[in-house]
Amino acid sequence: MDNEHTPVTPLQPDFATYLFARREALLNSWRTICEQDTTLQSVSGLSREEFNDMVPTILNILGQRLNGDPVVLNPIQVANEHGLHRWHKGYTLRELLREIGHLFRGITDELRTYATLYSATSIETMAEAYRMVMWLNEDTVEGSAARYDELERTAAASRADTLQMALNQLNELSHQRSDLLRTSSHDLRSSVGIAQGAASMLDMETNSPEERGQLMEMLSRNLANLETMLQNLMNLARLEAGQEVPEISTFDVAKLLRELVQSTQPLAAHRGLPLLSNGPEALIVESDPNKVRRIVQNLLINALTYTPAGIVSVSWVGEGEHRWSIAIQDTGPGLPDNASTSMIGTLKPTQDSASVFESREAPNEPVSDSPGPPRQANTIKSTGEGVGLHIVKRLCELLEANLDIETSPDKGTLVRVRFSMIYRK
Repeated sequence: MDNEHTPVTPLQPDFATYLFARREALLNSWRTICEQDTTLQSVSGLSREEFNDMVPTILNILGQRLNGDPVVLNPIQVANEHGLHRWHKGYTLRELLREIGHLFRGITDELRTYATLYSATSIETMAEAYRMVMWLNEDTVEGSAARYDELERTAAASRADTLQMALNQLNELSHQRSDLLRTSSHDLRSSVGIAQGAASMLDMETNSPEERGQLMEMLSRNLANLETMLQNLMNLARLEAGQEVPEISTFDVAKLLRELVQSTQPLAAHRGLPLLSNGPEALIVESDPNKVRRIVQNLLINALTYTPAGIVSVSWVGEGEHRWSIAIQDTGPGLPDNASTSMIGTLKPTQDSASVFESREAPNEPVSDSPGPPRQANTIKSTGEGVGLHIVKRLCELLEANLDIETSPDKGTLVRVRFSMIYRK
């Protein structure tokens, strides 16, 4: 009978077996401690699987080392992947290291509990277990920190490349502005010279009435060109200085566009081009009507001026509840291949840069009164058209309008401008 009441001494498991049996409790305790750590901001947003990530694999490696079994996976590489996961989840390096610290403090707490439960365990066995835990801690920290270092260096290099690109774009923009001012100054001097010459020749008594009439026409034309160029330069200066702001109102853009097309019909008739238009009878939007008019008018006149034959078509449409668009299409010679790169960087990124229009002469360019062959419409030139085109680009940027451009040699060009139904800055 006495044998029935003799206590049975439990069979002592090794620490690897004990740790495996305590894994779920260890992981749950680890998460609880991390959630209570106010310096860790991202824990609560992670699911159980996301939070644990590669840690169960790291615990498997610890068990293999404790048992003297072959270690299949490199713990540094496993920790490297864990560090990458935490990077994507928005952890800082400090948060990652604190989280790892909490994990291994939990493991050492389990070691102390094991030693309390199985007091007969030799000091050598416990010391070896501690050594294995510390070794894995070092590998985990090394792997995780190495990945963060790599990612930080990659991010720093990317930021440096971005800054260098921005600097290059700024330098290119400065160069383009210098070219713009230089060519504008040349055009201004040319028009002033022509006006001065015409004015001086008016005083010559030998001029016939017909010659005087031609000189007066030449003088008026170049004075008008001077006024237009100076006004454009002033407008561009205001845009560049940020002095123009959108003046938003609710208006019927369809009515505005119909009026604009009607006012441009005389130019189309002079060029011998049918100017067709279609769109909804009414299209109520919230935007800046004057700036919308300036954008469309410039592009429309541009299409009429440089289309030698065929038609010019204007159409507008609402695109759902949030956007509306206007398309201007011509049957001109198309845009040259290198035109799209001539003004890259002058706008905030949009769907396509407005730079392709740099290939065309502006409608308000001074007309040369000297003899010579006519210019080809599809050649890129560096005269006064840049001012008007810069204005269009800045106005598009100001209204957050996107440009789609399709062009084909000898078939024509389609320009589509997309605006928001309700302007929000």
